[in-house]
Amino acid sequence: MKRSLLSSILVLSLVVLSATEIFSQWVPQTSGITTRLRNIRAVNDNVLWACGNSGVVLKTTDGGTTWAAVTSPNAGSTMYTIDAFDATTAWVTGTVGGTADVSIWKTTDGGASWVSQYNNPSGFGDGLKMFDANNGVYFGDPDPVGSSNWEILTTSNGGTNWNRVPAGNYPPADSVAEEVGVACNLFTLGNTAWFTAYTAAGTTDFVYKSTNKGLNWTRSSFPALLGGSSFTSFADQNNGLTVCLDNTTARTTDGGTNWTTSSAAGVGFRSIVNVPTYGAYVTVGSSGVSNYTKDGGATWIPLTTGTTQTLYWVTTSGNYCWAAGNAGTILKLDGVVLPVELTSFTAVSQNQQVTLNWSTATEINNNGFEIQRSTANSEFITVGFVRGNGTTTNQSEYSYVDKNVSAGNYSYRLKQIDFNGVFEYSDAIEVEVLNLDSYVLNQNYPNPFNPSTKIAYVLKEKTNVKLLVMNALGEEVAVLVNQTQEQGYHQLDFNASNLPSGIYFYSLQTDNFSETKKMLLMK
Repeated sequence: MKRSLLSSILVLSLVVLSATEIFSQWVPQTSGITTRLRNIRAVNDNVLWACGNSGVVLKTTDGGTTWAAVTSPNAGSTMYTIDAFDATTAWVTGTVGGTADVSIWKTTDGGASWVSQYNNPSGFGDGLKMFDANNGVYFGDPDPVGSSNWEILTTSNGGTNWNRVPAGNYPPADSVAEEVGVACNLFTLGNTAWFTAYTAAGTTDFVYKSTNKGLNWTRSSFPALLGGSSFTSFADQNNGLTVCLDNTTARTTDGGTNWTTSSAAGVGFRSIVNVPTYGAYVTVGSSGVSNYTKDGGATWIPLTTGTTQTLYWVTTSGNYCWAAGNAGTILKLDGVVLPVELTSFTAVSQNQQVTLNWSTATEINNNGFEIQRSTANSEFITVGFVRGNGTTTNQSEYSYVDKNVSAGNYSYRLKQIDFNGVFEYSDAIEVEVLNLDSYVLNQNYPNPFNPSTKIAYVLKEKTNVKLLVMNALGEEVAVLVNQTQEQGYHQLDFNASNLPSGIYFYSLQTDNFSETKKMLLMK
């Protein structure tokens, strides 16, 4: 009979998490057109609208598997921005020839027909967003051109009436430097709205903010490398990120009052969106470039788009992202790579302490791991911290010993924390810590078994140990242990592949203890 080796420690749980490496590339969708698309808006996972040059408006109701062109409000207009709440109701803004004569149109029949709600022959429209079915805000470049008066409109009846916000309700545009807005870039969250602006000759970018659905505005600014168009998105009312065509990034933690800038060389931003389910900001830009960041712009990770077409806008439903750009390009993203790919997590109980071991395949901005423990029906508490390896593509091994743990059943989990405070939990694993005040022979598991089973026991002191297996006649068929062993928990695997089916007995014999239990081999 071939002996099984005895392990003096117990590996109680193994979790292979392989932390769902969500697809890190964009997938092309068929738009059916070759016209430049300027804007795209996700209503949910299935319903999206897009718009672009030559009056093009597209819609999908199956997540982008199929796109169809709807009736154009005006084939002579460049449609810069679109917003919608469902598959039937949408608003779109367009400017004739892409230079002036801006209009707002609304459809309530899925794009079969459109009603003109507003027109300004001398205006250039930048963005429109609806807070709900009735309340919305629109902004356009200063009108007349070269003046300090922004064209900011609000509606409280779904666009039936658009009312111009008085000049005293917002900081005046810099008429000398010819300050203008950024096309499409109007972001809303709750009742708050932000839009960005710049001057052609300056290196300062501006962010305008309203907290009452566009009725009143304040302005902040930040220095840019070269100046020019910038695009903003917010994770919540305080934390936001603005990116610029010149690769400047500006981060705020106070809602846009103050900004901290840095540079991301070679990125070429044209649009940004915060995706809470990814814990990331996703950007698209010139020549098909796309990136994401999970640390507020300190580190940018490239995403494969498979195109060199310029991408003008990115939107999210929360679960997915879509991007739109030149030549009718539409792409879909099913997630980004998680910052830490956890591949294993084990708990080992020995002598009233628990040793945790885990490994990662890759790490991005990993500050470290909090080790958290709980007992039955109790909250997790933090019992330790292990420093991470930052950013690495190499496999990393970690270990932590939780000492002086009382007898009982415990759950452990890891709280992985990024440098910016973003965190994720691992799945919990369970471990049993046994009392070492007495001898114990556990029932084998599984039982019945075929052909292997685990036999575990506790020694209250260092002692001579014999662990025997006998058949139903009391005949010895295997000696699993015959040696001196230390106090503590012990476990081994018994392989009965060479034995016939039937009832067997295993017996633990020490200097001061003896016990026998029954097990059933079923082949």
